[in-house]
Amino acid sequence: MLWLTGRSMTDLCSTTQRALIRGLLERGMVVTFVNADRTIDLDGDGFTHVSLPNQARRGLQARTLGKAMQAWLISNPPGETVAVVEWRVARWVVPELERQGISWTLMDRSPPADAGLFGRLQWRGWKAAWKAALRSGAPGFVVSKAHQAFVGQKTGFANSTVLQAGVDLKLFKPQAKRPTTTMVYHGRLDRHRGVLACAMLAQKARLEGLEVDVLFVGEGNLVAPLTALAQANEFIHVHGTLPQDELAELLGTCHLGLLPMPKRTVWALASPLKRSEYLASGLPVFGIDHDGHRLDGVEGAWFALVPQEDFHLNGLEVLKALANRSDHEGGPRAYAEKHLGWSSTVDDFASVLTLHRQNDS
Repeated sequence: MLWLTGRSMTDLCSTTQRALIRGLLERGMVVTFVNADRTIDLDGDGFTHVSLPNQARRGLQARTLGKAMQAWLISNPPGETVAVVEWRVARWVVPELERQGISWTLMDRSPPADAGLFGRLQWRGWKAAWKAALRSGAPGFVVSKAHQAFVGQKTGFANSTVLQAGVDLKLFKPQAKRPTTTMVYHGRLDRHRGVLACAMLAQKARLEGLEVDVLFVGEGNLVAPLTALAQANEFIHVHGTLPQDELAELLGTCHLGLLPMPKRTVWALASPLKRSEYLASGLPVFGIDHDGHRLDGVEGAWFALVPQEDFHLNGLEVLKALANRSDHEGGPRAYAEKHLGWSSTVDDFASVLTLHRQNDS
């Protein structure tokens, strides 16, 4: 299998790529992964990384990388394989794959998230990629049922498979809890993700006499403001991005996982990895109610989503209820063990790749 993507293996979103690759390797598949990273700390029999460093400025990165991938394909014809192409580079990669007669599939782990001019340009590329898959009869991969419906509505594409974000159940698990009730958010610390609402919830809880801390883990344009808040308020804590093992250990010591992302298209279509990691770590979850955050089969006692305007009011009630309960790990952890392991997701992924290659051969 050949995987061509603009996504890095160094950011928080790389967990899904790693899990899928490891799952394919365990199933005996050979994987060649092509992106802009200089090195990748992932190895195993059958895995090869091709590095095409990209120093282009923002707005030109996908174009520059896509052209580099096209040139690499011309110089290094991969032969019989099936390709996974991320939508950001599809415009430059797909024509060469088709010229060489290589079967390909389209990967969409997230529609465009940028606003303004960059966002408009990205949406144009996103739609063109799905239209190309529709014309070619190539299968696609999406992250949620809402995402699947959105793709169909916008492009007419109907041959997509949902690859729900899973979690490493051996790595993410309950730990001995902190003495103070601690809310946690991990991911991008950007303004448009509703992160500041979490800090405000902690402030309101303290004013209500609740001993509550909030912990943020990640990077983004809110790191400086959040750090300033942390310096002025001892109940706010900010960490940079952590390795997976350190993140797992930290999450397991907390009490409540937060999903503050607002009801915007990009979040309503998502399948946030943090949701699975919270539950596997034994954390009840509290957040904004929209399709991207919902899960089938959860219980209100440990999974609560509310309208955005009620986030603080209902959040205080959740924290009060949490303070009066001694055991809140069982439900979330049991759900994760039953529904959120990576095995079924990898099986779906491998099945589509194998069948598509067979049908095209």
